[in-house]
Amino acid sequence: MLPGSILGVLFVTPIILTYLLFIRWADRFEPEPWWLILVAFVWGAVFATLGGGITSSMASSLTSAFFQTSPDNVDVLGATVFAPVFEEGFKGLGVALITLVSVLGLRELDGPLDGVIYGGVVGLGFTLTEDILYVANQFATSGFAGFVVLLFLRTILLGLSHCTFTACTGLGFGLATETKSVAFRFAAPVLGLSAAMVMHGIHNALPTLFGGGGLVVMLFISWIIDLLFFLLLALLVVRDRTIVIRELAVEVGSLVHPRELPLVSSYFALGYKNVGVLLAHGWKPFRLRRRKQLQLVELAFLKSRRRRGESGESIDRKEASLRGDILSANRAGVWIGS
Repeated sequence: MLPGSILGVLFVTPIILTYLLFIRWADRFEPEPWWLILVAFVWGAVFATLGGGITSSMASSLTSAFFQTSPDNVDVLGATVFAPVFEEGFKGLGVALITLVSVLGLRELDGPLDGVIYGGVVGLGFTLTEDILYVANQFATSGFAGFVVLLFLRTILLGLSHCTFTACTGLGFGLATETKSVAFRFAAPVLGLSAAMVMHGIHNALPTLFGGGGLVVMLFISWIIDLLFFLLLALLVVRDRTIVIRELAVEVGSLVHPRELPLVSSYFALGYKNVGVLLAHGWKPFRLRRRKQLQLVELAFLKSRRRRGESGESIDRKEASLRGDILSANRAGVWIGS
């Protein structure tokens, strides 16, 4: 098993990290901190994998003992019911804990895009561990050829499956943070988690119940879901850009120069120009420019939270601090324009 595990780590890890970097890159305007991304990833890779696997096995064992059903029926029930429920439950618990810490003061998960990002990252962590275990076992039983086939199937063709499942849970928590309705705050995460469980269940049921034909259908459905996931990311990024433009437009002439706003709210141009500043002038000008950009975006989202009705001494203090830092940067000649 050890050679297969080493091969699994060497081949699976770069693919999953590529998916992770893409998702983090898609968060264009208010990127989540790397340390919290890492926490979400580790939760999926360690705690969700262990918790989901152990509880699924326990449920299968109890079902077999109490109902004396055949091992084949227990396996089907485990794949189509227990695994989706318990694995998504433990992955969703990670998103819930990040949401709770955010609500208590961290303020990092405060919208649907944030929720989708954290849910997707938890799912990718889960995929990393599960795929390494599966391909390592395949190497032990079928050799390198079987290893390559399963790696291609699970990690390349279906590598975003768990990511998209748990992104639904994250979307529910993200939507809940923006609503004033108490009922929807509870309903949105439940609906998101339920969607994740149903999608996971269908994903497992098709090949389990219908063999090769079911696998083909499952691949087709998975790719459609992946495309919808990318579309959702794009729409949420557009939504964030709209917030940035709306909230900073009234700051033009005071905090923001008219030529800075188009760059602060651009999808790609500012990134290229930041790299140009880094290469041409070094780390310090790049860092100051990037810091001002992130502070402006943070101010925009803070103002959006006020628009939704949030108030209090904490948000007042934060806004005053951001405005003071941005004004200091302006006086120091930090310039985001072309």
